[in-house]
Amino acid sequence: MPGLGSAITQGMGASSTAASLLGGTAMAGAIAPIGLAVGGLAAIQSVMGARSKQKEAQAQMGYIGQQQYGVGQALRSLTGQVEMKTELAEDIYGTGMDKAMFQTGQSLYGLTRQGMTASAKTGFASSGQVDTQMQRAQEAGVQQFGFQRQSLQDVLGQKLMDISEYEGGERGRLEAEQARLGYEMKQQKRAASSGGFLQNLLG
Repeated sequence: MPGLGSAITQGMGASSTAASLLGGTAMAGAIAPIGLAVGGLAAIQSVMGARSKQKEAQAQMGYIGQQQYGVGQALRSLTGQVEMKTELAEDIYGTGMDKAMFQTGQSLYGLTRQGMTASAKTGFASSGQVDTQMQRAQEAGVQQFGFQRQSLQDVLGQKLMDISEYEGGERGRLEAEQARLGYEMKQQKRAASSGGFLQNLLG
């Protein structure tokens, strides 16, 4: 659709052309208003088109605003999701540690009872050998607990790393979408403003 300036120019051109073809006769004077009427109609159409574009921009602003709100909500909920995942990973680690400590304690207690029973049965002469065996068994139990603790710590570390990578990727995606929507909102605000209306009107 032509702009207001081009529409008026076309109307005046139509009037001038008609006058030229008719050699400046009275009929040319009669036809001249027709060209102006055509230009006026085109100008009205341009105004209507500009108003339509302005309303469309306003509607787009509402739609973009809804999207911005959704992205903002997703960013806020992301923090809660990360905290929940972290707490769950730490709870699993804590439960595993409690179980390992309990099993190790039970094992060490059992070894101690066995050593005391064996010492009582074999007598004082063999008690030193029994103590040595018991000490080695206890050291092996403590070492096994160390392996279990390290394994649990490794699992926890990997879980926390995965959570961090998830948070970084999701936050980056949402922030990029937020920036894109912000740019689109500025564009639509410009189109919906009085300046944007004049730009659409002048084509």
